[in-house]
Amino acid sequence: MLRHPLLLLAIAGTVTACDSGVETRKADVPNAGTSTVAASATTPATASGPAQAVQAQTDDYLQSAASVVAVTPLTAPGADAKLFGLAGGDPALNGDHAYLAFFIDPSEGWRVFPLGDFERWSVGEQGPGRFVLETTQGRMGDNGDMINGEVKRFIVTWESGGPDAPAPSTITVTPAT
Repeated sequence: MLRHPLLLLAIAGTVTACDSGVETRKADVPNAGTSTVAASATTPATASGPAQAVQAQTDDYLQSAASVVAVTPLTAPGADAKLFGLAGGDPALNGDHAYLAFFIDPSEGWRVFPLGDFERWSVGEQGPGRFVLETTQGRMGDNGDMINGEVKRFIVTWESGGPDAPAPSTITVTPAT
């Protein structure tokens, strides 16, 4: 994951500015319109070798993995964590089940916390030991009709002891405005 894109741009700009011979080498660089990538994007694919039959996997864990609809790694310092959503229930009414997971170690895997069921969710602002979960939720109205699109925000926090701290045993989810 690229953590400092502005630094990368500054370095690239500095290196480019220091290259006084760039104008003399321009003729040696092929036109972008003739690149292999551009040509392959417009040319239909044709077989170039024998086809290979692949059998479906029967591992029970893959059934759960196939339900994953979104994964968002947290970028806050010291958080080896991610949010993920699983499809389930009624897709028209909060069919995306959101979870927060912290990596413990290879032998134990992940510690997973349920965050709720939503129509949609995304990660807002982030900081050490916290982030804002921005959601859209639906509910059943008084007349049995579905009311979709209610925007709700939640502040999710946990004890953050730094990059070498163990995964938290609890988290806190607080409604927010």
